[in-house]
Amino acid sequence: MSYDTFFTMKRLIERSRSVGEVLRWVTQNPGKVSASHYPIALHKLGQLLQQQPGPPMGAGDGRGPAGQVLEQPEFHALCQAIVSGCAKFDNFSIVNCLYAAAALGLPGESPLVRVLEDESRSRLGRFNQKDVSMVFSSVMRLHPSSPHPLVESCLSSLERHLEKERHPQTLFLLLSYYRLRAQALQGHAASDQQLINNRKILRLVRHTLGQVSAMREHELALLDEMLALCAQEANNKALEAIFSSQLFYENRQERFIRSMAEWLPRKAENLTPYTMALIAKYVARHRLREPQLLDTIANFLLKRGEQLDSKVIQKLVFPFSRMNYRPSNHGELFPKLEAILEQKAGSSPLATVNILMSMFQLSHFPQTVLHQVFSPAFITNVMSSPYALIVRRYLSLLDAAVELEFREYSGPRLDPRYRVLMFEHALTADEANRKYSYKGLVAEALRQLVGEECYRQDEVLPPGYCTDFLLWINHSGTVLPLSRVPAASRAPPATSLATMSLRSSVLALTSDLQDFAPFAPETPSSPPGPRESSRAGRFLPALCPAPGGPCFQPPSDYYCGLSKEPSLGSPGSSTLSSPSECLSAPPPSTPDCSPRASTTSLFQFPIGKILEEEEESSGCPGHKHSCFQGKQAQEEPEERSPPASEDAGHPPSPCRPSSKRGPGEEPQGAEEIQRVVLSVNDKWHYCQNSDILVGSRAMRDRHLRLLGYCLVQLPYTELEKVSGIEEAKHYLRQKLRELRF
Repeated sequence: MSYDTFFTMKRLIERSRSVGEVLRWVTQNPGKVSASHYPIALHKLGQLLQQQPGPPMGAGDGRGPAGQVLEQPEFHALCQAIVSGCAKFDNFSIVNCLYAAAALGLPGESPLVRVLEDESRSRLGRFNQKDVSMVFSSVMRLHPSSPHPLVESCLSSLERHLEKERHPQTLFLLLSYYRLRAQALQGHAASDQQLINNRKILRLVRHTLGQVSAMREHELALLDEMLALCAQEANNKALEAIFSSQLFYENRQERFIRSMAEWLPRKAENLTPYTMALIAKYVARHRLREPQLLDTIANFLLKRGEQLDSKVIQKLVFPFSRMNYRPSNHGELFPKLEAILEQKAGSSPLATVNILMSMFQLSHFPQTVLHQVFSPAFITNVMSSPYALIVRRYLSLLDAAVELEFREYSGPRLDPRYRVLMFEHALTADEANRKYSYKGLVAEALRQLVGEECYRQDEVLPPGYCTDFLLWINHSGTVLPLSRVPAASRAPPATSLATMSLRSSVLALTSDLQDFAPFAPETPSSPPGPRESSRAGRFLPALCPAPGGPCFQPPSDYYCGLSKEPSLGSPGSSTLSSPSECLSAPPPSTPDCSPRASTTSLFQFPIGKILEEEEESSGCPGHKHSCFQGKQAQEEPEERSPPASEDAGHPPSPCRPSSKRGPGEEPQGAEEIQRVVLSVNDKWHYCQNSDILVGSRAMRDRHLRLLGYCLVQLPYTELEKVSGIEEAKHYLRQKLRELRF
């Protein structure tokens, strides 16, 4: 046959648009059809049948398009032509005809399949690796429920050259075959055959993880089942290869980890720290809270802690805080970790801070290590390192946690100049999973229920916690519009603060509170140190009029004369305002008290001062309204805060009551305002298959409560039962009505 004739017929078959057209080209031109055209025709038939509606192809029982093709005379003529010329076909045509017949869904007992299988068995020794792989795949699909002699013949060849196998379908079919064999041996007592089969599975799993870059859902389930079956036979090298696989790392293998928790304690002594760290990393990533497995990691850490580097220790400790789990040996483990950190705190500052963060999330506060971490030497070392920003964020959160949960601590603290927000926006995981979150449903229901003025979404509160929804509710249950937050008092006309926004006055007070804090590095009488903000040059002349001259000294009744404001949270800002106290009227000659904080010092406010503040506020006549009743107040234009470099939202102008009062008097119409945080806890905020929040989320909730916020939990297990906006509004209404003030 000429070259042109061969490729012309090939193109005609491949471009056919119907089953009948394919059959006509092949059966009506016998002189122009070669052996290589038959697998092309069978393959094209399979493609066309998959595009037609009806039962799944492969039934082979006369139903649907596949069954109709088998009954056509042209198809019988095609099959007869293959059967009669099969002995003269080359290896390529034999293998591909068998593969196409399996894909087409022909019955395993059909004459065409039997002839092709017999010819393949006789030529198996002359097939290359790819041919053997295709024959094995074809026979497994043609005879899925019964063993076939050709399968065993192909299997021995594939096992001898397994490392050369690259075809994913063949690898997973091999796994399926080994699963059938394991199920057949399952009813018998432990035997050498089971051990041999498990070792073959382990070898195949390692090879599959190294060769396959993507898997479908049923293939992942098969891999998980096979890992659970064979990994007990794995040594350190095999486990390292499995957990180092990127494909394995990206997919959750729960059955394997569940079985691993049972036998890993017996193998832990033979594992290297690197392998154990890989296991810990995998467990933490997928939030697999297996207590027995976590206790095994803790025992490993207890026995080998002195020999490990800080970077390895942080990887082994992280799963405990991630899963909010205190290991059973924490009474011995935590003191030992403290002793190790005392010796190695400076060798790897980032690892040290990560370990401390894990301990803090588990409510354990190592006092001696904190002395080192907050020491000037450690801070100087950190600030000159490439990872200064992330450590600075962590130290700010640790400092806040000390103030909130470890009040008996009396050692050094973080310099206020270095305090920043831990996070300035929503977490990466929340952003990546936004389309799977229930936050959008809650936001729309909340908008219709209380109005856009009455809540803030994704508000970041110091020490850097992103809240899902922030609301202000008074004692009577009325949701207040955040653009009308009532002010505690009105500054007298003599002071220049009366023309500033609420945020500016808060920053002015906060700056002085920090400068005169007992742990501040500077004294009030000393000249100010270098500031990181361009704003400092604008406000410093007012505080120190002459170079080298005395700075502003507060009067003796400075703190006693502070008036009270309603909130700890600035409603329009991503940072937490101080107790919102304003200075009493200073003498006319007294310079303005202006902010002196740096632009990077987003965590502006001493938490100790925040906690001591009473949560009282004054009413705003004419502005308070019930958002539940749908009453909306007219919105006033907002004033932009002067410090443009602050990484926060733009707060609205405060309400100013018309009545005046003295510094020590309570405002008229004072009422308590409850700051409520609606927390949408999606699935990834919990440990896998558990109702336990991950450690970072649990610590966030603890700290927000200690800061005076009322948390309303909206778990995904409840939200997934809500259907539609109306049900969501009813659900939120019930949640808010359950609040007790």
